Amino acid sequence: MKIFVNNEPLNGALDNEKNLGEIFDAMNKWIESQGKFLMNFLVDGKELDKSEMNSIEISSAERFDFYIGEEMDMLRSSLLEFDNYIDKIGNTIFGRDSLTEKESADLVEGIGWMLSIMNSAKILLKLDLTRIKPMGKGKNVQEILDFMEMNSSKLDSFSSIEDYLENLRDLKLFLMDLTGRVSAIDLTTDALVDIVHTYSENMDTLKNEFIKVNENFQSGKDLIASELLSHSITRLNVLLTGLISLKQKNPEFDLDNIKINDQLFSEVNNQLNDSLARTALALEANDIVQAGDILEYELPEILESLVPFLKVIKDKIHSSK
Repeated sequence: MKIFVNNEPLNGALDNEKNLGEIFDAMNKWIESQGKFLMNFLVDGKELDKSEMNSIEISSAERFDFYIGEEMDMLRSSLLEFDNYIDKIGNTIFGRDSLTEKESADLVEGIGWMLSIMNSAKILLKLDLTRIKPMGKGKNVQEILDFMEMNSSKLDSFSSIEDYLENLRDLKLFLMDLTGRVSAIDLTTDALVDIVHTYSENMDTLKNEFIKVNENFQSGKDLIASELLSHSITRLNVLLTGLISLKQKNPEFDLDNIKINDQLFSEVNNQLNDSLARTALALEANDIVQAGDILEYELPEILESLVPFLKVIKDKIHSSK
Protein backbone atom coordinates (compact mmCIF):
# COMPACT_ATOMS: atom_id res chain seq x y z
CA MET A 1 0.00 0.00 0.00
CA LYS A 2 1.21 3.50 -0.86
CA ILE A 3 0.70 6.52 1.39
CA PHE A 4 0.27 10.02 -0.04
CA VAL A 5 0.26 13.37 1.77
CA ASN A 6 -1.41 16.17 -0.20
CA ASN A 7 -1.00 14.01 -3.33
CA GLU A 8 2.75 13.62 -2.76
CA PRO A 9 4.15 10.12 -2.00
CA LEU A 10 5.36 9.77 1.58
CA ASN A 11 9.11 9.31 1.93
CA GLY A 12 9.82 6.63 4.50
CA ALA A 13 7.94 3.60 5.69
CA LEU A 14 5.66 2.43 8.48
CA ASP A 15 6.77 -1.08 9.39
CA ASN A 16 4.97 -2.24 12.53
CA GLU A 17 1.37 -1.38 11.70
CA LYS A 18 -1.00 -4.26 10.99
CA ASN A 19 -4.23 -2.55 9.87
CA LEU A 20 -5.44 0.75 8.46
CA GLY A 21 -6.46 1.98 11.90
CA GLU A 22 -2.89 1.67 13.14
CA ILE A 23 -1.62 3.39 9.99
CA PHE A 24 -4.07 6.22 10.65
CA ASP A 25 -2.95 6.59 14.28
CA ALA A 26 0.73 6.64 13.33
CA MET A 27 0.16 9.19 10.57
CA ASN A 28 -1.96 11.38 12.82
CA LYS A 29 0.86 11.53 15.39
CA TRP A 30 3.34 12.42 12.65
CA ILE A 31 1.04 15.16 11.30
CA GLU A 32 0.70 16.67 14.78
CA SER A 33 4.48 16.53 15.27
CA GLN A 34 4.81 18.68 12.14
CA GLY A 35 2.51 21.31 13.61
CA LYS A 36 -0.13 20.56 10.98
CA PHE A 37 -3.75 19.42 11.05
CA LEU A 38 -5.49 16.49 9.37
CA MET A 39 -8.12 17.90 7.00
CA ASN A 40 -9.34 14.68 5.37
CA PHE A 41 -8.28 11.16 4.47
CA LEU A 42 -9.28 8.66 1.78
CA VAL A 43 -8.69 4.94 1.32
CA ASP A 44 -8.62 4.04 -2.36
CA GLY A 45 -10.55 7.24 -3.04
CA LYS A 46 -13.30 6.55 -0.48
CA GLU A 47 -14.09 8.06 2.90
CA LEU A 48 -14.12 5.57 5.78
CA ASP A 49 -15.03 5.85 9.45
CA LYS A 50 -12.13 5.47 11.84
CA SER A 51 -13.87 2.48 13.46
CA GLU A 52 -14.00 0.63 10.13
CA MET A 53 -10.28 0.88 9.52
CA ASN A 54 -9.29 -1.18 12.55
CA SER A 55 -10.68 -4.28 10.85
CA ILE A 56 -9.13 -3.67 7.42
CA GLU A 57 -5.75 -5.21 6.77
CA ILE A 58 -3.08 -3.15 5.04
CA SER A 59 -2.93 -5.60 2.14
CA SER A 60 -6.60 -4.89 1.37
CA ALA A 61 -5.89 -1.31 0.26
CA GLU A 62 -3.69 0.10 -2.48
CA ARG A 63 -3.59 3.79 -1.56
CA PHE A 64 -4.09 5.81 1.63
CA ASP A 65 -4.38 9.60 1.09
CA PHE A 66 -3.93 12.15 3.85
CA TYR A 67 -4.75 15.82 3.31
CA ILE A 68 -3.17 18.17 5.83
CA GLY A 69 -3.08 21.93 6.34
CA GLU A 70 -2.32 24.83 8.65
CA GLU A 71 -4.48 26.08 11.54
CA MET A 72 -6.35 28.51 9.30
CA ASP A 73 -6.98 25.80 6.69
CA MET A 74 -8.45 23.62 9.41
CA LEU A 75 -10.64 26.43 10.70
CA ARG A 76 -11.87 27.31 7.22
CA SER A 77 -12.79 23.70 6.51
CA SER A 78 -14.49 23.33 9.90
CA LEU A 79 -16.55 26.50 9.40
CA LEU A 80 -17.87 25.18 6.09
CA GLU A 81 -18.86 21.92 7.81
CA PHE A 82 -20.40 23.97 10.62
CA ASP A 83 -22.49 25.93 8.11
CA ASN A 84 -23.72 22.74 6.43
CA TYR A 85 -24.56 21.23 9.81
CA ILE A 86 -26.66 24.25 10.79
CA ASP A 87 -28.67 23.79 7.59
CA LYS A 88 -29.08 20.10 8.41
CA ILE A 89 -30.38 20.88 11.91
CA GLY A 90 -32.82 23.46 10.55
CA ASN A 91 -34.17 21.08 7.91
CA THR A 92 -34.57 18.32 10.51
CA ILE A 93 -36.45 20.22 13.22
CA PHE A 94 -38.42 22.78 11.18
CA GLY A 95 -42.17 22.36 11.68
CA ARG A 96 -41.71 19.68 14.34
CA ASP A 97 -43.11 19.62 17.88
CA SER A 98 -40.65 17.06 19.25
CA LEU A 99 -37.57 15.01 18.41
CA THR A 100 -36.94 11.31 18.68
CA GLU A 101 -34.58 10.11 21.39
CA LYS A 102 -31.87 9.43 18.81
CA GLU A 103 -32.32 12.83 17.13
CA SER A 104 -32.02 14.53 20.51
CA ALA A 105 -28.86 12.58 21.39
CA ASP A 106 -27.34 13.34 17.97
CA LEU A 107 -28.12 17.04 18.41
CA VAL A 108 -26.48 17.17 21.85
CA GLU A 109 -23.37 15.54 20.38
CA GLY A 110 -23.43 17.88 17.39
CA ILE A 111 -23.70 20.96 19.58
CA GLY A 112 -20.62 19.82 21.48
CA TRP A 113 -18.74 19.62 18.18
CA MET A 114 -19.98 23.10 17.19
CA LEU A 115 -18.81 24.56 20.50
CA SER A 116 -15.34 23.10 20.04
CA ILE A 117 -15.08 24.75 16.60
CA MET A 118 -16.24 28.09 17.97
CA ASN A 119 -13.71 27.83 20.79
CA SER A 120 -10.94 27.24 18.24
CA ALA A 121 -12.13 30.22 16.18
CA LYS A 122 -12.29 32.39 19.30
CA ILE A 123 -8.70 31.57 20.24
CA LEU A 124 -7.22 31.69 16.75
CA LEU A 125 -8.96 34.91 15.67
CA LYS A 126 -9.00 36.52 19.14
CA LEU A 127 -12.78 36.95 19.09
CA ASP A 128 -14.85 38.23 22.00
CA LEU A 129 -18.12 36.40 21.35
CA THR A 130 -19.89 38.35 24.11
CA ARG A 131 -19.56 41.56 22.06
CA ILE A 132 -20.78 40.23 18.71
CA LYS A 133 -24.53 40.45 18.05
CA PRO A 134 -25.48 38.94 14.67
CA MET A 135 -28.70 40.96 14.37
CA GLY A 136 -27.20 44.17 15.79
CA LYS A 137 -29.37 43.75 18.87
CA GLY A 138 -30.63 40.92 21.02
CA LYS A 139 -28.40 38.03 22.04
CA ASN A 140 -24.68 38.00 21.49
CA VAL A 141 -23.00 34.94 19.98
CA GLN A 142 -21.93 33.51 23.35
CA GLU A 143 -25.50 33.76 24.65
CA ILE A 144 -26.78 32.03 21.51
CA LEU A 145 -24.29 29.18 21.93
CA ASP A 146 -25.15 28.86 25.63
CA PHE A 147 -28.86 28.73 24.79
CA MET A 148 -28.35 26.03 22.19
CA GLU A 149 -26.19 23.95 24.53
CA MET A 150 -28.72 24.19 27.38
CA ASN A 151 -31.79 23.47 25.25
CA SER A 152 -30.62 20.93 22.65
CA SER A 153 -31.99 18.08 24.80
CA LYS A 154 -35.27 19.89 25.64
CA LEU A 155 -36.94 20.33 22.24
CA ASP A 156 -40.28 18.83 23.20
CA SER A 157 -42.78 21.40 21.92
CA PHE A 158 -43.48 23.48 18.86
CA SER A 159 -42.63 26.71 20.71
CA SER A 160 -39.31 25.39 22.06
CA ILE A 161 -38.29 24.32 18.57
CA GLU A 162 -39.30 27.71 17.15
CA ASP A 163 -37.12 29.45 19.76
CA TYR A 164 -34.27 27.12 18.90
CA LEU A 165 -34.65 27.84 15.18
CA GLU A 166 -34.57 31.58 15.84
CA ASN A 167 -31.24 31.23 17.63
CA LEU A 168 -30.01 28.95 14.87
CA ARG A 169 -30.80 31.62 12.24
CA ASP A 170 -28.87 34.26 14.19
CA LEU A 171 -25.91 31.90 14.52
CA LYS A 172 -26.06 31.27 10.77
CA LEU A 173 -25.74 35.02 10.11
CA PHE A 174 -22.67 35.23 12.32
CA LEU A 175 -21.15 32.18 10.67
CA MET A 176 -21.62 33.65 7.18
CA ASP A 177 -19.77 36.78 8.30
CA LEU A 178 -17.01 34.81 10.04
CA THR A 179 -16.49 32.53 7.04
CA GLY A 180 -16.12 35.58 4.80
CA ARG A 181 -13.53 37.08 7.13
CA VAL A 182 -11.51 33.87 7.35
CA SER A 183 -11.63 33.44 3.58
CA ALA A 184 -10.14 36.92 3.10
CA ILE A 185 -7.24 36.33 5.47
CA ASP A 186 -5.26 34.06 3.14
CA LEU A 187 -6.07 35.78 -0.15
CA THR A 188 -3.16 36.91 -2.30
CA THR A 189 -2.25 40.59 -2.42
CA ASP A 190 -3.65 40.81 -5.96
CA ALA A 191 -6.98 39.37 -4.84
CA LEU A 192 -7.12 41.75 -1.88
CA VAL A 193 -6.38 44.72 -4.14
CA ASP A 194 -9.23 43.56 -6.40
CA ILE A 195 -11.55 43.69 -3.38
CA VAL A 196 -10.40 47.22 -2.56
CA HIS A 197 -10.92 48.27 -6.19
CA THR A 198 -14.41 46.76 -6.33
CA TYR A 199 -15.52 48.61 -3.22
CA SER A 200 -13.98 51.89 -4.36
CA GLU A 201 -15.98 51.69 -7.60
CA ASN A 202 -19.25 50.52 -6.03
CA MET A 203 -19.40 52.30 -2.67
CA ASP A 204 -22.68 54.01 -3.60
CA THR A 205 -24.40 50.62 -3.58
CA LEU A 206 -23.25 49.89 -0.03
CA LYS A 207 -24.16 53.41 1.13
CA ASN A 208 -27.68 53.00 -0.26
CA GLU A 209 -28.07 49.67 1.53
CA PHE A 210 -27.46 51.33 4.90
CA ILE A 211 -29.89 54.13 4.01
CA LYS A 212 -32.54 51.51 3.18
CA VAL A 213 -32.03 49.97 6.61
CA ASN A 214 -33.22 53.20 8.23
CA GLU A 215 -36.10 53.50 5.78
CA ASN A 216 -37.32 50.07 6.85
CA PHE A 217 -36.93 50.93 10.53
CA GLN A 218 -38.99 54.10 9.98
CA SER A 219 -41.67 52.05 8.20
CA GLY A 220 -41.96 49.68 11.16
CA LYS A 221 -40.37 46.81 9.23
CA ASP A 222 -37.86 45.98 11.96
CA LEU A 223 -37.23 42.38 10.89
CA ILE A 224 -36.48 43.37 7.28
CA ALA A 225 -34.29 46.23 8.52
CA SER A 226 -32.33 43.91 10.84
CA GLU A 227 -31.77 41.32 8.12
CA LEU A 228 -30.67 43.99 5.63
CA LEU A 229 -28.36 45.50 8.23
CA SER A 230 -26.73 42.12 8.91
CA HIS A 231 -26.25 41.58 5.17
CA SER A 232 -24.73 45.04 4.70
CA ILE A 233 -22.43 44.69 7.71
CA THR A 234 -21.22 41.36 6.33
CA ARG A 235 -20.39 43.02 2.99
CA LEU A 236 -18.59 45.85 4.76
CA ASN A 237 -16.62 43.38 6.87
CA VAL A 238 -15.26 41.78 3.71
CA LEU A 239 -13.66 45.13 2.88
CA LEU A 240 -12.42 45.75 6.42
CA THR A 241 -10.91 42.27 6.68
CA GLY A 242 -9.30 42.71 3.26
CA LEU A 243 -7.70 45.97 4.39
CA ILE A 244 -6.38 44.36 7.57
CA SER A 245 -4.88 41.52 5.51
CA LEU A 246 -3.30 44.01 3.10
CA LYS A 247 -1.65 45.86 5.98
CA GLN A 248 -0.33 42.63 7.45
CA LYS A 249 1.01 41.35 4.12
CA ASN A 250 2.51 44.70 3.05
CA PRO A 251 3.80 46.55 6.14
CA GLU A 252 6.31 48.42 3.99
CA PHE A 253 3.50 50.54 2.48
CA ASP A 254 2.50 51.96 5.89
CA LEU A 255 -1.14 52.18 4.77
CA ASP A 256 -2.39 53.65 8.06
CA ASN A 257 -0.36 56.81 7.48
CA ILE A 258 -1.65 57.58 3.99
CA LYS A 259 -2.90 61.17 4.19
CA ILE A 260 -5.52 62.92 2.06
CA ASN A 261 -6.62 66.49 2.83
CA ASP A 262 -4.87 66.42 6.21
CA GLN A 263 -6.69 63.25 7.23
CA LEU A 264 -5.01 59.89 7.82
CA PHE A 265 -6.42 56.60 6.57
CA SER A 266 -6.21 55.26 10.14
CA GLU A 267 -8.43 58.14 11.32
CA VAL A 268 -11.14 57.37 8.76
CA ASN A 269 -10.92 53.68 9.60
CA ASN A 270 -11.33 54.47 13.30
CA GLN A 271 -14.33 56.71 12.55
CA LEU A 272 -15.92 53.86 10.62
CA ASN A 273 -15.42 51.35 13.43
CA ASP A 274 -16.69 53.86 15.99
CA SER A 275 -19.80 54.53 13.91
CA LEU A 276 -20.55 50.81 13.67
CA ALA A 277 -20.02 50.36 17.41
CA ARG A 278 -22.38 53.24 18.28
CA THR A 279 -24.98 51.82 15.90
CA ALA A 280 -24.82 48.49 17.72
CA LEU A 281 -25.17 50.22 21.11
CA ALA A 282 -28.17 52.23 19.90
CA LEU A 283 -29.90 49.11 18.61
CA GLU A 284 -29.20 47.31 21.87
CA ALA A 285 -30.88 50.20 23.71
CA ASN A 286 -33.73 49.96 21.18
CA ASP A 287 -33.01 53.55 20.15
CA ILE A 288 -34.07 53.16 16.52
CA VAL A 289 -33.95 56.92 15.92
CA GLN A 290 -30.28 57.26 16.87
CA ALA A 291 -29.30 54.08 15.03
CA GLY A 292 -31.20 55.23 11.96
CA ASP A 293 -29.53 58.65 11.96
CA ILE A 294 -26.08 57.04 12.09
CA LEU A 295 -26.95 54.58 9.31
CA GLU A 296 -28.56 57.10 6.97
CA TYR A 297 -26.42 60.20 7.49
CA GLU A 298 -23.16 59.54 9.33
CA LEU A 299 -22.10 56.14 8.00
CA PRO A 300 -22.59 56.93 4.28
CA GLU A 301 -20.51 60.09 4.70
CA ILE A 302 -17.66 58.11 6.27
CA LEU A 303 -17.86 55.46 3.54
CA GLU A 304 -17.67 58.19 0.90
CA SER A 305 -14.57 59.68 2.56
CA LEU A 306 -13.01 56.21 2.48
CA VAL A 307 -13.16 55.93 -1.33
CA PRO A 308 -10.16 58.20 -2.16
CA PHE A 309 -8.03 56.19 0.28
CA LEU A 310 -9.05 52.92 -1.36
CA LYS A 311 -7.98 54.27 -4.75
CA VAL A 312 -4.63 55.46 -3.38
CA ILE A 313 -4.04 52.09 -1.70
CA LYS A 314 -4.77 50.26 -4.96
CA ASP A 315 -2.46 52.53 -6.97
CA LYS A 316 0.28 52.43 -4.33
CA ILE A 317 0.46 48.63 -4.35
CA HIS A 318 0.11 48.30 -8.13
CA SER A 319 2.86 50.86 -8.76
CA SER A 320 5.30 48.84 -6.65
CA LYS A 321 5.22 45.91 -9.07
